Amino acid sequence: MIPILVTSGKGGVGKTTTAINTALALAMKGFKVSLMDADLMDPTTHLAFNVNKESLREHGKMLLPIKVKVGEVELEFMGLGPFVPRGVGVALSYEKTVDFIITLLKFVRWSGEYLVIDTPPSSLDVNVKLFKELRDRGRAVIVGEPHPYAFEDNLRMLDLLRMYNIDVRAIVLNKYNLFVRELAEAMEKEYESLKLKVFKVPWDAELQLGFKPELFSELVEVLVA
Repeated sequence: MIPILVTSGKGGVGKTTTAINTALALAMKGFKVSLMDADLMDPTTHLAFNVNKESLREHGKMLLPIKVKVGEVELEFMGLGPFVPRGVGVALSYEKTVDFIITLLKFVRWSGEYLVIDTPPSSLDVNVKLFKELRDRGRAVIVGEPHPYAFEDNLRMLDLLRMYNIDVRAIVLNKYNLFVRELAEAMEKEYESLKLKVFKVPWDAELQLGFKPELFSELVEVLVA
């Protein structure tokens, strides 16, 4: 199973939307796909699939992922969100957060050819633990918006990923058409100078519903190459 990290230097830039649609785009190409929500600070991936109030299911000493379906496409999914009542806060220490992430990685009976991981934003210590676990075998896509502040955040994330020999395949510039054209084009060139493949995703009202995998089909080609 090949891990694909979907990460970002800051929150709120479309990381979860990218993770969900990348997983669906992979599945539409015929791959068996697993999707893991490792963002324990703000677990929201499950909301796109309307899976709430689930009960943990086990097989031997392993947890069984939840099967979700969008149209004719099926994925397996696991995260903290479905098992916590909506509106209830969860205070997790570093140690508890790491325990949850390791459980999701190693003690879920994943069966996908690819494991798409929606990571916590920024270069947090929990991300360091996650990257250490996936050292030398993970692939990654960084999500951001085309403006200088996001660029600085993503430079730090890029440096951290490369420190652990995670293969960063691409940058997704989200809401590309909402930014001043000259600024967005300048940011695109900056990322290209770092040897990153750039994918421009326009702001699209349908993405607010979570599903428009066709926008991510070219990204998937780079991630599986």
